[in-house]
Amino acid sequence: MASRLCTFILISTTVCTSLSPVLGCGDKFLVVSRGTRFQRAPVTRSPAAILIYTNPTSEARKALAGVAVDATLRQAGYRPTMVDSAAAFESALGRGGWDLVLVGLADAEAVSKRSKNVGVLPVVVNPTAAELQQTRKLYPVVLKVPAKGPAVLEAVDDALTARSKQKSSRTAS
Repeated sequence: MASRLCTFILISTTVCTSLSPVLGCGDKFLVVSRGTRFQRAPVTRSPAAILIYTNPTSEARKALAGVAVDATLRQAGYRPTMVDSAAAFESALGRGGWDLVLVGLADAEAVSKRSKNVGVLPVVVNPTAAELQQTRKLYPVVLKVPAKGPAVLEAVDDALTARSKQKSSRTAS
């Protein structure tokens, strides 16, 4: 009697589990737990030269110290150069050849006035909503810190894209 009961339970369990539909072709994407991922497409990056100024008196220096900005940008294919003194920054900016300057908000205005052909990515430390809105009126892309490496890389990509669009609109005019 016990063997018949075990056999009945085994057969009924097998029948119940085999009644689920076979997932073939695109049907697996219709299941709730599965689906396609909608993420940003990989960015095609050109080896842009990026000047990173970490002003000793700036809050941005402390906030960027926790992020391996140089290593993250190099891994992505960019050519970053970090300077941490005003004299080295002036010298590097005077040499030219920079596609983007990553600088604290206090220094961003001076850089954008001095070099019209260089994209400026201002770094804002723990901004309020009003400060962030005001900064976005002046600059197309703003890097909010503290941030992680991928956020820094995304901001750099966006700033370079905005700069190239700005350059192409100037040449078309």
